[in-house]
Amino acid sequence: MEKQKKKWLKIVGIVIAVLFLGFFITQYVVKSKLENTLSTKLPETLKLTYDDLHFSLLQGQVTIDNIKLTSFGKTVQKPNAELKLEHLIISGFGYWNFLVNNLIQVNDVYFKKPDISYYHNASIPEEEYQASQSNSFDKRVEIKQFKIDEGRVKVINSETDSLKLQTQNINLKIKNILYNEETKNRKLPIDFGSYSLFFDSFFAQMGDYENVTLKQASVTNKTIDLTEFKLYTKYSKETLSKIIPFQRDHYNLEIDSIVVNQPKLDVVRDSVFSFDSNKIVVYQPDFKVYRDKLVTDDLRFKPLFSRMLRDLKFDLNVENLIIQDADIEYSEKAKLNKEAGNINFGKLNADIKHVSNTYQSPTKTTIHVESQFMQHAPLKVDWSFDVNDESDLFKFQAEIDDLNASYMNQYMEPNLNIRLEGELNRTYFTISGTDNLSSIDFKVKFEEFNVTALKEDGNEENQFLSKVINIFVSKNSSNKKSAFKEATRHDIERQKTKSVFNFIWISTQAGLLKAMIIE
Repeated sequence: MEKQKKKWLKIVGIVIAVLFLGFFITQYVVKSKLENTLSTKLPETLKLTYDDLHFSLLQGQVTIDNIKLTSFGKTVQKPNAELKLEHLIISGFGYWNFLVNNLIQVNDVYFKKPDISYYHNASIPEEEYQASQSNSFDKRVEIKQFKIDEGRVKVINSETDSLKLQTQNINLKIKNILYNEETKNRKLPIDFGSYSLFFDSFFAQMGDYENVTLKQASVTNKTIDLTEFKLYTKYSKETLSKIIPFQRDHYNLEIDSIVVNQPKLDVVRDSVFSFDSNKIVVYQPDFKVYRDKLVTDDLRFKPLFSRMLRDLKFDLNVENLIIQDADIEYSEKAKLNKEAGNINFGKLNADIKHVSNTYQSPTKTTIHVESQFMQHAPLKVDWSFDVNDESDLFKFQAEIDDLNASYMNQYMEPNLNIRLEGELNRTYFTISGTDNLSSIDFKVKFEEFNVTALKEDGNEENQFLSKVINIFVSKNSSNKKSAFKEATRHDIERQKTKSVFNFIWISTQAGLLKAMIIE
């Protein structure tokens, strides 16, 4: 009996020893294969170095320390991308599912402090920057959690060594990532569950003339929060005027914060992106726009808002866009030796419904605006159009109260060499138009209105011209029938090389002039 017991103990001991030996051999072999794959199986355009590779067979975990992965171009034998990574940890690998079910199942993929540098060279074929579009990978992949901590991204123009994009402190978490036969042919070849993204210190070039910055951003399934957004022209006004081939606005837009509720980015019809949100709120935008009219005019076609939305290359549906407490200033330089004239809208609040190119008629995009025009005059605007109407039919209604005409002189004097006096107590107008023509119904109550024509220097009065103008301009709107003067103008032709706001302006101007002129 004692001999039998010893025999079994010996057998058990041998089995355990074999298992332990097999375990360590398997761990060694798998680790060696991983190291060999990383050193010999990568494409020749990729170079990988790292300090250490740790593999745990029991935990199904791989840890690689201090990774540096460099991608070299074929056209130019210089790096076009580089990834530095403090730690890469892949844990919870499912062996059974891999061997039996052709499924790569992982609990966690973790990137610690990834630092990505991308070197863009416009002379290099675009294909060298693109990942392979091969969809021959036939395994199903499930990752319960993908996580990045303290990441950085930088894009550099390799020809000029200038910074094109940069952001820091990237923290990303994505749950339940899935890749399979159904998803692999999509433009975005994965499905995923909840996600959260945070980053700060964002900078990007928006083209040849503008930059954009963002203090920080937080993105989840439920909301997007952007803080201290800035879009600005990177040149001074004077420098911009010297380098542009034709007229272009000089921008300075600063927004305290933007909140996007229920954002949804998707792919429809195989390749078309869509973006949906039930509400976007823009807080305290301060927008300054300057245009130098002395530069050659830009004679390209300018679409109305309805066509802009209709022609977007993606599906957009924002149910409600709110703008709170905005300040807008437009400056225009029309004369060489004069300062730019200014128009401003303060304390502006806007409620915009159906910013979309997906809804069906008769639903319309509607814009309601309330503001202080020229620092003092209450202004209300209601604007509507149907994005599906290819004639671009629209209606624009406005009401301005208690406008002191002298406030308009900061625009009129430098640009038109005229000075206004008087009070426009009430002004109402409705513009109905299409992409070609507009009509306006104009109604105004005013008193003590006077126009002073100025000499070319803008300082002295041109008395003769002033007298001639005021012969034709009414001093007051009141008559025996009404305190208001009313006017209607039809067939006001749109200048299609000018913006939608120019069309509103020339239509308003046509109604105002007809109402003011003595008949």
